[in-house]
Amino acid sequence: MAAPLVIDAALSKMGILRLVPHHMSKVTPVFSFCKQGLSTENQDELYRQITVEVKGHNPAVLNSYQKFTMMAAEELGVNITKIFEPPRVITRMSLMKSVFVHKKHFHQYEMRTLYRVFEFKNLTGSTASMFLEYIQRNMPEGVAMKVTKHQLERFPEHLKHPSKLRDKTEESLSNSLESPDSSSLGSNSESGSMQSIKPSSSLSSAHISSKSSKTTPLDVK
Repeated sequence: MAAPLVIDAALSKMGILRLVPHHMSKVTPVFSFCKQGLSTENQDELYRQITVEVKGHNPAVLNSYQKFTMMAAEELGVNITKIFEPPRVITRMSLMKSVFVHKKHFHQYEMRTLYRVFEFKNLTGSTASMFLEYIQRNMPEGVAMKVTKHQLERFPEHLKHPSKLRDKTEESLSNSLESPDSSSLGSNSESGSMQSIKPSSSLSSAHISSKSSKTTPLDVK
């Protein structure tokens, strides 16, 4: 066992690497994935629109970069919906010809900033990251870029409109009122009220008849 170690040490000092066959090397797996974890955690993002704004000072450079971006989008299958050129921004600065002398002499410097805007729609997260990295790595000197992403997400449960909950409660109440149990209860209550009214009417008639029987003998005398 010591001889191979000595040989390996001598070869490493000489700068020679020793090749080990694949069947003799021990490889231990570092990552282990499961289908359930991939389906729940690694969900791809969805972008409704991605806006790329590029600005520079040389119109020829921007024209060349526009052709390159269109060609890259066509090869990668990215949908370009709109390309437009916003109005340029001109910044003028009036400075002295020299720092200490010639106060009456000024130079006027003018900086022109040109813009190009690209709009891409309906992209996945993997496609967007690959495409943006590709066009950013091939961006020429003197050009700046700003990326705006509009991502699609699920609407959270706690922010849903309460009208849906209100409709559900109204439906449950209407169903409970239209059930046969409630109608039977209503008929029973009506019959009970009629029964309570009948004894009172009989009592009143009995009381009237007793009064009339008392008054009749007085009329005979």
